[in-house]
Amino acid sequence: MAAMTRHYFIVARDQTSLCEYLARQFAAEQNVAVFLDRRSGHDRRQANGHGDTVERRATDRRHQPFVDTQLRSLGYSMLRVE
Repeated sequence: MAAMTRHYFIVARDQTSLCEYLARQFAAEQNVAVFLDRRSGHDRRQANGHGDTVERRATDRRHQPFVDTQLRSLGYSMLRVE
């Protein structure tokens, strides 16, 4: 049996109405999920004791330039996961 392709809609934080709309439109689809973007740069920073903030991780595993561009320009990004 072949794995079902999943579709994930990531919606920009300031587009809550769009997120609710997409969630309603795809509610009956088992292979579609809609998420509000939860990423934030603030939760990865911490004070270093000298008043400066530093990154806790060397790389950001959630940083996706394509997704970021779509969130800014369209308000959402759709990913297909097989």
